[in-house]
Amino acid sequence: MFSNLWPEKMPSQWRLSLLMGLIVGSSIALTILLVRAAVNQDLRRADQAVILDDLVGYAAIYAHTGLRGVQDVFSAGQHADSNGIRIMDQAGHILYEQMSEAMRDYPWPIVAPTDLHKRGDTQQSAIAFDTAPYHLSLGAIRLHDGNTLWFGRSSVEAERYLSNIQNHLWLAGIMAGLVAMLPVLWYSYDVIHPIKAFTASAKRLHLPEGEVRLIAPTAIPELKTLASVINAGLDQILSLTRELQSTNDQLAHELRTPLARIRGNLEALHDHTDSPLAEDAAARSLEEIDRAAQLVQSILTIRAGDHGALRLHRQATPVSDLLEKLVDLFTPAAEDRGLKLSVVPGLDLMLNVDRELLTQAVANLLDNALAYTPKGGGIIVHWHGEGTGAVICVDDTGPGVHPEEMHMIWERYNRGSAAISRHPGIGLGLSLVRAIATAHSGMVGVNNRELGGASFWIRLPQGV
Repeated sequence: MFSNLWPEKMPSQWRLSLLMGLIVGSSIALTILLVRAAVNQDLRRADQAVILDDLVGYAAIYAHTGLRGVQDVFSAGQHADSNGIRIMDQAGHILYEQMSEAMRDYPWPIVAPTDLHKRGDTQQSAIAFDTAPYHLSLGAIRLHDGNTLWFGRSSVEAERYLSNIQNHLWLAGIMAGLVAMLPVLWYSYDVIHPIKAFTASAKRLHLPEGEVRLIAPTAIPELKTLASVINAGLDQILSLTRELQSTNDQLAHELRTPLARIRGNLEALHDHTDSPLAEDAAARSLEEIDRAAQLVQSILTIRAGDHGALRLHRQATPVSDLLEKLVDLFTPAAEDRGLKLSVVPGLDLMLNVDRELLTQAVANLLDNALAYTPKGGGIIVHWHGEGTGAVICVDDTGPGVHPEEMHMIWERYNRGSAAISRHPGIGLGLSLVRAIATAHSGMVGVNNRELGGASFWIRLPQGV
């Protein structure tokens, strides 16, 4: 309802604070206006009643003691700054007048009202003057001798009273505003903070261990229930994932021996048959068996690498020699695809690694680069030293990797959004690279290049 009032990225606690401030401020302003109007109306009625009483009182004093008595009584009063009196004869001459300088700014009448016909008749009116800060309430009464007594009362005391009430109302409003901020604090602590904790936890759900859960011990009951439901679902997904991985690992382990036996039988058939058709069929079947056996071996290697059980046959390996031979091996395939594959010479580094596994890891990165780099693009292999180890990089000019997929693509059976249907695979290549790097106590990663494409890297220590 109020979402269109705020910038899209404004935090919700600020939205709630501004909304509460708007509501409280509007309520205070409306209350002050209504109270001021009501009190002002009551004060005007009270002034009219006071003026009428004073008119009657001063008329009685004038009747008994004359002008001198009026002078003495008015001078003894306590409100000379806000009250004024004037007595005029029938010809309009001022017989007596006493008022403050401020009240003289108002245009007092100079003739008696025409509707005062007999003794005791009264009339009241109000005078406003642009240059005077207050309005003037006037009353007139016909005296027993035909003269007119004017009594004026300015709104100075009423305005002071109104100002005092208004100040107290503003103070009460400020206190109410502070109290109104308590729900904002509660909302921030029990709702926003848990949601931020949920978000931080959700950002870590992609981690390989899959054991991150939503935690919010101070959340409101509804958010705790939501976290419990989501965590239960994550537990079930983790259990199913582990069961599936275990099944795949066991299946791969069990398939290795039957595939080896089938391959042996096909080799015997291929070597001893006299039929060209049978020989060709056996050769094609051997290729398929080799492909299936390679898949099984990749699954087993990944499993062993992830669990730290992969056995390494380390040997001193010059990085430049290994990478240059790989580039030479992949250059014909790159040329067939219209790509330029090159290696940038680097330092002469020597690592104590499993040469065969490291070759397989870099070869997988090159396979990916060849698959995703469009025709006319380029692939560059380079390396540099880091501490006592090295970082091997394979840069391409392909579509790059979506930021949200940079961790996910290293998991088994996960493929990035760039892996469209024309790039077949089941998502084991990069997970095998990671397993080999992990077995060497190394790391893998990917960065998007500023000029387009991605840079996949393997960080390896010196080894022992």
